[in-house]
Amino acid sequence: MIMLSSLQGYISWSQIQKSACTKVLWFTIWNIFFANVLSGSALYRLNYLLEPKEFPRVLAEAVPAQASFFMAYVVAFGWTNIASELFQLIPLFYNYVNRFFGGDCGDDFEAPTIPYHKEVPRILFFGLLGVTYFILAPLILPFLLIYFCLGYIIYRNQLLYVYVPKFETRGEFWPTVHNYTIFSLILMHIIVIGIFGMKKLPIASGLILPLSIATLLFNEYCQKRFFPIFQGYPVECLIKKDREDQNNPNMSEFYDKLNKAYNDPALMPIKYSGRPRSRRTPLLSSESQNSARESQSQDMLV
Repeated sequence: MIMLSSLQGYISWSQIQKSACTKVLWFTIWNIFFANVLSGSALYRLNYLLEPKEFPRVLAEAVPAQASFFMAYVVAFGWTNIASELFQLIPLFYNYVNRFFGGDCGDDFEAPTIPYHKEVPRILFFGLLGVTYFILAPLILPFLLIYFCLGYIIYRNQLLYVYVPKFETRGEFWPTVHNYTIFSLILMHIIVIGIFGMKKLPIASGLILPLSIATLLFNEYCQKRFFPIFQGYPVECLIKKDREDQNNPNMSEFYDKLNKAYNDPALMPIKYSGRPRSRRTPLLSSESQNSARESQSQDMLV
């Protein structure tokens, strides 16, 4: 996903990480959640898209049936990954191989940075499982509670003493977390509407609709209230940066190099050819024209 995000044209590492995080997130939703819930033949899945009114009922039937699978998934995959995060086995093995085969005998060890495109989708996916299953299968909640408690302790230790931030994201992962949380709530509402519809409770199904509308209105409010913060720098930060640049003695040299760093080809002066009347010169020289005329005259005599 990092390579695909790089091919999109992003120039900063934070934008590449954010784009890769979004790709991994939606791939995880489809490949793990919907692929297991909507398991069946291709024609059977196609019926879901052709009949969207039946989608809540299908989810209400299929999601509770996969509760045991996702419980085992949380225990086997979630707890194992959170433990491996504490031990850092892959960086340790890489450092050992680099020292053994690369001939690097120094004592310096490069501090790792947190892989946002791996950790953020994983945590959000377990949040999706908790939101969608806390009504259908509450037994999954203790396993998720243990996962998040261990995650809080371990990630707090990793962020304070292990990981070193190599770039500033300005909190740009918050919109991704917010949108994914809203999606989880809407998905939970759809599943609950399908369950109440199966149990012939139209009043209960109708009472869920105001919750969905309120959730979407809250999402719209957050987009207008908070999302512009992530699209531009605050004035306070810009003023602070300008004051730091004023006190920096190397800024004059930087500005001198900046003028020559890049020249747009469209803005460069046009260089014409030094030969006069270059557009009026014949394509064939006079000698070639004379030889062509002589050959034509000889053909006519023959």
